Amino acid sequence: MMIKKFSEFITEGMWGSALRRSNSAKERKDDEANRIQEFIDNQPESAVIYITDGNVINSKGSIFIRNTDLINGKLPFKFGRVDGYFDCDGCPSLTSLEGSPQEVGGDFYCSDCPSLTSLEGSPQEVGMDFSCYGCASLTSLEGSPQKVGGVFRCSECTSLTSLEGAPQEVGGDFDCRNCTSLTSLESSPQKVGRDFICHGCTSLTSLKGSPQEVGRNFYCRNCPSLTSYEGAPKKIGGKILD
Repeated sequence: MMIKKFSEFITEGMWGSALRRSNSAKERKDDEANRIQEFIDNQPESAVIYITDGNVINSKGSIFIRNTDLINGKLPFKFGRVDGYFDCDGCPSLTSLEGSPQEVGGDFYCSDCPSLTSLEGSPQEVGMDFSCYGCASLTSLEGSPQKVGGVFRCSECTSLTSLEGAPQEVGGDFDCRNCTSLTSLESSPQKVGRDFICHGCTSLTSLKGSPQEVGRNFYCRNCPSLTSYEGAPKKIGGKILD
C-alpha cells in the first residue's frame, strides 16, 4: 500500500480557509490600530499620548471620551495611566467604566451618564476630583477609588441608596447632596478634608455613619426625616449647618 505524504491530504479549500483566517486576524489588528490612531488624532493633546503592550493607551496630558467613541456602551480601549484629567461626562450610552485608567493625576469625570449602573472599573487613585453626579441609575458607590485627593461628588444620584464603597479618605469635599433615595450615611469616608454635604437627602433618617473628622462644615439642610444630630462627626473644623 502506498502511503501518501501529509501535504497530499491538504486540499486547496483547506489552505484557502487557513489563509482567510490569517487575513482576517491581520485585518482585525489593522482595524484596531487605525481606530486607536483616529482616536489619538481627535484628542486635544494627542502629542503626549503613548501606547504600551496590549494596546494600552496612556497620556501625559488628558483624555476626552465622547458618546460616539463608545463600543456597545463601553470605553473603546483599555487605558493605563493618565496624568491629566479623564473625562467621559455626558455619555448617555455609557454602561460600564471597565477599561478606565488605574491612576489619574488630575480629575476623573463620569457625570451625567444615566445608563451607568456601577462604578466598578474606576481608577484606584485620583489625584484631584472624582465626579459621578447625576448618574441616575447608580445604587451604590462600590468600585469607587480608594483615594481621592480633591472633591468626591456623587450628588443628584437619585437611585443611590447606600454609600457602600465610598473612599475612606477624601482630601476635599464629599458631596452627596440631593440623593433622594439615600437612607443612611453608613460607609461614609472616615476623614473629609473640607466640607461634607448631604443636604437635600430627603430620605435620610439618621447621621449615624458620618465621617469621624470633617475639616470644615457639615451640611445637612433640607433633610426633613432627620430628628437628631446623633451620629454627627466628632471633630468638625467649622459648623453643622442645618
